[in-house]
Amino acid sequence: MARFPSIVVLYVCITFSTGTLAQLKQPSWAELQPYQKIILHPLEQDWDTLEPDQKKRWVKMTKYYLEKTPQEQQRIQSQMRSWSALTPEQRTQARERYKKIKQLPTDKRQEVKKKWRKPEGLLGNNSK
Repeated sequence: MARFPSIVVLYVCITFSTGTLAQLKQPSWAELQPYQKIILHPLEQDWDTLEPDQKKRWVKMTKYYLEKTPQEQQRIQSQMRSWSALTPEQRTQARERYKKIKQLPTDKRQEVKKKWRKPEGLLGNNSK
């Protein structure tokens, strides 16, 4: 009788640890829907290196992507291509910048967004 509880404990540990490991990798590229693979194609090479939370956010974005205008879809695709071209260090810097921008007051944030969307604003090119 003493063996029964230890077998149950062992079974529970194996089940939860296997489930946890599988959950950390979810969703794998192969598990994505065909339309999601098309949308997320720029991230395909990096998909296995993304954190689970990042994968979930990208997958969630695919639901809204189809509701976007063609121009917005192009912008999203361009951003994904740019992101996938960054080195891990550059991605870390980008995340830190995003966190700082997110803490700015709304008016300052809007100002940064306007500059971001204008290439000359980012480069500091004031040749007008």
